[in-house]
Amino acid sequence: MSGRSCYDALSSVYDVLNGDVDYDGIAGAVGSLLSRYGGEVRSVLDLGCGTGPLTERLAGRYSVTALDVSSDMLAAAAARSGCRNVFFIRGDMRRFRLIGAVDAAVSTQDSISHLTRREDLVRCFSSVAEALRPGGAFVFDVNTEYRMREIYGDNTFVLEEDGVAAVWRNEYDAKSKRVTFRVTVFKETPSGLWERDDGETRERGWSVRSIRSALAGAGFGTALVASAWDLGEPTETTERLVFVAVKGGKTDV
Repeated sequence: MSGRSCYDALSSVYDVLNGDVDYDGIAGAVGSLLSRYGGEVRSVLDLGCGTGPLTERLAGRYSVTALDVSSDMLAAAAARSGCRNVFFIRGDMRRFRLIGAVDAAVSTQDSISHLTRREDLVRCFSSVAEALRPGGAFVFDVNTEYRMREIYGDNTFVLEEDGVAAVWRNEYDAKSKRVTFRVTVFKETPSGLWERDDGETRERGWSVRSIRSALAGAGFGTALVASAWDLGEPTETTERLVFVAVKGGKTDV
């Protein structure tokens, strides 16, 4: 292992391997939730923006600040034609500060699930609260404990597209509800040779109760908990949860 984050390793092929993600649908759902819970929204923080597929869509509607810890991911995001007016920040989502307050914040594709300790979860939510204006909405998703255990588990996945292959080996710890992902990426070069890159990351499945508690500790009220981006009612087999939290708001769910 090189010790690199798997997202540095994946940065050049991430969009190819995630071509089936409905970012238009996610952007539409985010916009609807911000309109419903966030009041008048002109500026948005995209937390854990990655290569910027959602950032680019948000930038067509809002003034966007985008933060990610991976410089390789940020470089890929900044290269998008629709991100020319986005303000990019390389930073840690657990502790960051913006120059001025934003109206809303979003974090998608389980970025928050990478926070595997409760204290890091509270630090992140506190940083978001500090970045938001009073009454500002924070829309984010997390992977569920069910997904960590039953879908990821100790399984190995192989993802293949033209000129790209990724092997994703998982190791699940039932006590901590954490999964360690070890990723090996193979990318074909113009010469026909293949380059290899390795990376590693971890995620944790958080319960609704734990997320609500951490949000409350940071001064948020939980306004909505839904199943994935179709915003249905969560069930025991829901794999992704969507939360809407409001700074200074009350918990309604």
